[in-house]
Amino acid sequence: MFLMIAILSVMSTMNRFVRQQRVQIGTLKALGFKNRKIYIHYIEFGFMTSLIAAVLGVLVGYFTIGQFFIDMEASYFEMPNIHTVLLPEVIQTAVLVVALISLVTYLSSRKILKETASEALRLEVPKVKKNSLDWSVKFNKCKLSTRWNIRDIARNKGRSIAACVGIIGCTMLLVCSFGLWDTIESYMDWEYKIINTYQYKISLNSDYTKEQYDYLTHLYGDATSKSVAIEFKNHGKTETRSMLVSDGKDKLNITDHDEKVMSIHSNGIYLTEKLAEKYGIQVGDKVTWHLTGDSSWHTSKVIGLNRDPQTQQFTMSKKYFEKLGYTYRADSIYTNKQPKKIDGVSKISSIESIQEGVESMLEAMKSMMVLLIVFAVLLGCVILYNLGVLSFTEKQYQFATLKVLGFKDKQIKEIFIKQNTWIMLVGMIIGLPLGYYMLSYIYTNALNETYDFPAVVEWISYVYAIIGTVLVSYVMNKLLARKIKTIDMVSSLKANE
Repeated sequence: MFLMIAILSVMSTMNRFVRQQRVQIGTLKALGFKNRKIYIHYIEFGFMTSLIAAVLGVLVGYFTIGQFFIDMEASYFEMPNIHTVLLPEVIQTAVLVVALISLVTYLSSRKILKETASEALRLEVPKVKKNSLDWSVKFNKCKLSTRWNIRDIARNKGRSIAACVGIIGCTMLLVCSFGLWDTIESYMDWEYKIINTYQYKISLNSDYTKEQYDYLTHLYGDATSKSVAIEFKNHGKTETRSMLVSDGKDKLNITDHDEKVMSIHSNGIYLTEKLAEKYGIQVGDKVTWHLTGDSSWHTSKVIGLNRDPQTQQFTMSKKYFEKLGYTYRADSIYTNKQPKKIDGVSKISSIESIQEGVESMLEAMKSMMVLLIVFAVLLGCVILYNLGVLSFTEKQYQFATLKVLGFKDKQIKEIFIKQNTWIMLVGMIIGLPLGYYMLSYIYTNALNETYDFPAVVEWISYVYAIIGTVLVSYVMNKLLARKIKTIDMVSSLKANE
């Protein structure tokens, strides 16, 4: 996504640069320079500029941004010889960018070199097409600025689409950056406020006695669970998964697709939606399974699907487990009381400490979010400015004519800004939902099979994205509108004589 927006911005820059050089190109043609030499001159400029930028981009990315994230990860994990790596794909991408910019420079100069020297020495005159006139006639009851801009958009579809794509990309990146954090916040609430509602988890020794267990449940309650490994048959294959035998009362829950707490019944088994999709299992199907290390096979009916953001496993109730003839021996106790390390306890974990650990690791996510916002704004500014200047250059002769006819600068600014505002609104409307879909695609493809949680974008994040896009467009419009005051009517009007 970044690459697409960056290429779009550089393409618009090189196109604008070459089009501003039309007088110089016309002069060279008039002096007898062959088209081939002029081609080489401008292609070399595009090639050298993009080559230097690509090399600097690779080096800066390798030594600064890449190293920044590596150092951040290294503060959470102990890994030997951790360092950034320059992948071949990065070099290939840099070469592709250089080739594209060189091609764009060639195509931009080719259009001007097709003209004669006398034509190239004049300002570019827009081609009047019948359909563009028809469009403006259809809106003949609208204000002059509206009809003017409808006609201009119809004449310059490529530039208008490029500007719209730039706004779409900027909006998408803003939605995606804010949505990254919204999704993690949603995941944290789901995992640690809905599924795990206890404050402390007491992990028990494998050899605890009945007296120790009774004493612990007397002190801290009887919300317990047991994790076992199972093997089950799936389309002729034997798969190995984990199963949670739950007696967690209201301390350990399972949730449905909409994050609502489900009741665990004692007439079958449950499995997570992601596992059901992976193995092609539906509610009502029967699963043949046995505990690892036990030769007794059982056939159980799937009575429900639950969704878990962090763990993909089978689940059954304590009653159903015992109904199958097994002895339930808990390995964890869940409580809201502050426990002590006493006989039978191997480890005590608190939800608060787990959350703090996860949140500290998510600092990298915050940094990524800030980078996304900064680059989205920068790229959006570059695209809008380049296309705005290109648009202004094309309209300079027409604006000078309007000035001569008595139009004030304020009226001409209205014409100029209105078109940019239209494009901004269209791009923003398209970019908001696309930003969500891009975020959803990232989470769907980046998460491994252990995790399963949807992308979430809160309404306030959409508001922030809208404000960010509008501010970028507003600032660029104000900067470009100032150029209207600098128009030299004499030179602009005489340039086509």
